[in-house]
This record gives sequence, structure tokens and C-alpha cells, in this order.
Amino acid sequence: MATKKATKSIVTPIDQRETFVSAAKAVSDSDGVSMEEKLLTLYRIQQADTAIDKIHLLRGELPLEVQDLEDDIAGLKTRMVNTQEEIKDAEKYLSELKAKIVECKALVEKNEEQSKKVMNNREYESITRQIEFQQLEQEASEKHIGETNLLLAEKSQLLEDTKLQLAGREIDLENKKKELDQIITETAK
Repeated sequence: MATKKATKSIVTPIDQRETFVSAAKAVSDSDGVSMEEKLLTLYRIQQADTAIDKIHLLRGELPLEVQDLEDDIAGLKTRMVNTQEEIKDAEKYLSELKAKIVECKALVEKNEEQSKKVMNNREYESITRQIEFQQLEQEASEKHIGETNLLLAEKSQLLEDTKLQLAGREIDLENKKKELDQIITETAK
């Protein structure tokens, strides 16, 4: 049997450099720009890229914070509009309940007058039931007025709290925007 010795070629860093230099000369000869100029351009691009990374690092999460604050403000404004609509609806409901109470009182008075002119027991019982029904309607309306007044107080407090939150967020947003604008101005070049 014949054995063949495998010869390994050992590549040294000097060989790699010579290969790189000879490849660089071949490239520079083909397009007319020397490898040194290309490497210098590549170095400048890398420096610019590093500077851009530093600017992004300097800005950090500030653009996202500004966006979050803008979203919060939009949400608070929507909440305020909805709360104001709920307050208007509750006030309208209150006025309806008050009108119902006035109507019930008028019907009770009318029925009491009619009860004085009744001819038989059946009419008297019918009028008495109507009076009781109107009084119950009046009591229920008064109860709903009390509940609605509590709701109005809660909604009014919520509206005031939301206004305070909105004012605070708008101040924060203004400060963050100034800070971001300052950073952008400083790093514009």
C-alpha cells in the first residue's frame, strides 16, 4: 500500500495581507480609484455612522415619550368630551324628572278634586289608586333626582381631575418637545 502524505498549506497573516494588498491593487487598477482612497472613504463613513449612533443614543427614548404624551393627551381630551356629554345627559334627565314631578303633583291635585265629586265607591277607588300611583311616581322621580345629583357630582369631580391631568401632561409634553428640539438642533449637522 502506498501512503500519500497530505501536505497542509499554512497561511500566515503576512500571506493574507499580501493577498489583500494584491487584490486591492487589482481593484484599484480596474476602476481608477486607489484602495487607499476607498478605505479612507469607508473610514469616514464609519465615523459618520458612529456619530449618528451617538445622536440616537443621546435622544434615547425621548421621541417615544413625546409620542406617548401626545397619545395620553388625546385620550384625556376624549375622556373630557365623553364626561361632558354624560353631564349634559344627566342634566337633561334631571330636568325631565323635575318636569315629571310637577306633572305628578298636578295630576294628584286634579285627582283629589275629582275624588270630591265621586258618585260611587268604584270611582273613588279608581281615583285613589291613580293618586297613589302618581305619588309613587313622584317619590321614584325624587329618588332618581338624588341618584342623578350624586352621579353629577362624581362626573364633575372626574372632569376636574381630568382637566388637572391634562394640564400636567401638556406641560410635560411641552418640556419634552423643547428638550427634543434642543437635542435635534444641537445634532442637526
